[in-house]
Amino acid sequence: MGAILGYAAVGLASAAALGVLAGGICYDRRERQRRRQRALAPGESTVSWASWRLRKGVKCLMPAARRLLRWSPVERYGRALVFVAESRGVAASADALLSCLIAACTLCVAAGWIAAASPVFGIAASGCLIVGLGGYGKGEAQRRTGAMRDEIPDALRSLGVCFRAGLSLMQTLRQTGSELKGPLGEVFLSAARILETGGTATEALALFKRRADTPELAFVAVALDVQHTSGGSLAHVLDAARESVEGEIELAQALKVQTAQAQLSARIVTFMPFVLVALFSLVSPGFLMPFFASFGGLALLAVALVMQAAGVMLVHRMLDVGVG
Repeated sequence: MGAILGYAAVGLASAAALGVLAGGICYDRRERQRRRQRALAPGESTVSWASWRLRKGVKCLMPAARRLLRWSPVERYGRALVFVAESRGVAASADALLSCLIAACTLCVAAGWIAAASPVFGIAASGCLIVGLGGYGKGEAQRRTGAMRDEIPDALRSLGVCFRAGLSLMQTLRQTGSELKGPLGEVFLSAARILETGGTATEALALFKRRADTPELAFVAVALDVQHTSGGSLAHVLDAARESVEGEIELAQALKVQTAQAQLSARIVTFMPFVLVALFSLVSPGFLMPFFASFGGLALLAVALVMQAAGVMLVHRMLDVGVG
């Protein structure tokens, strides 16, 4: 009787949560249809329910998300979620996105429990969601960083031309940003807008220093700072730096090719256990029950989980060291 009441409670809670989610999706679709049917005023804009929720997060889960972000692996995962949101045109913080992910995983566990009559299936499905989003976000971050590094030689060449022409700092940032069409051009244009709106040179150049994933930008910031402060010509220094950066980019591309197979193996090792557990629990809902029948089974299950986690962490750490 207790088990029946538990299943009924979980079913009601899951149905209510899925109803709220379905209502939000329907509302989002209606808003898109309205935007297509009527022309908006020049200054008017609308925000979809999904985008608004991702930016605001789930209020009751925000404290838990902030505590989890204190842990370094979770903090890196939060940055991956931010890249996922930015690739979809949504500007959101890591804690808001993590709170939405916790809510989505809870719904996924409940829905999987109801659909397959097995909580293991729901947990495995939520694990697939977490690993999939993390892998996609990491890939987006690597692609964006790689595209930004590829633009640095062109940026240094443009800076040298601007320095020879005697342009001001704001003119240099604007000219370089207009010539670069990728993410690095956006950074230059953002720095130029800071100066145009009354910001200081320190505030504008801070945009380059914040990019810890692209250390070459720190040299760009120093060159711009020296040029702005002393007015001396750094054209020859920039030409030498451009040749050095081009050599580093070639080495990084060669290393990426050499580690491509290892990267794929790491993704398979991380993702496949969740997929297999989900499939086995769907075909045979009680296939893990023998592990819980005795202390030895629990110990074996714990050892297997620890070994899996340790293997994933070691593979990713070795690849991070190799790429760095």
